[in-house]
Amino acid sequence: MNRLMLSILLACLIMTPTAAAAAEGGPQKVLVVYYSNSGNTKAVAEKLQAKTGADVYRLETVRTYPAEHKALTDEAKRELEENDLPALKGALPDMSSYDLILVGGPVWWYTVATPVMQFLDQADFAGKKTAAFCTHAGGVGMYFPHFKEQAKNAVVLEGLSLLGNTADEASTDKAIDAWLAKLH
Repeated sequence: MNRLMLSILLACLIMTPTAAAAAEGGPQKVLVVYYSNSGNTKAVAEKLQAKTGADVYRLETVRTYPAEHKALTDEAKRELEENDLPALKGALPDMSSYDLILVGGPVWWYTVATPVMQFLDQADFAGKKTAAFCTHAGGVGMYFPHFKEQAKNAVVLEGLSLLGNTADEASTDKAIDAWLAKLH
């Protein structure tokens, strides 16, 4: 039994982007950038950090969004319709030393949440590999095509979508592991 567990653990390590980069001559440096309103995307970002050893940067808006769901969705819709992206707190992370940048957020109105759009509007990935991850309540719509359009100068890899209320379930860990294995 112990031998089986060790084999499974080694297989998981071999499949991560960090391990793949190590096999190519050095560890892959990963940055996770995320925005989370309800905590679902934060839970996924924390799992990614634990699995890859990534540095993490949380996007925060200057203005606080409404706590009530309908008011939040109305505000998000207004921001999208008026292209009124929210101001972000603090300076953006320096992405120059990272090999892979994972960018996550919730799906708002079937696209990238406006705080993540604001980050993408300001960031220049300068040929870096990036991949999006998102949490949603039932559909991703145009999230990934819109992300790819907005990630300036990035090499955009396959994204990951997760049902928001399953962020803490074992099936989410399996989905994350399978996704990370594809991001060499």
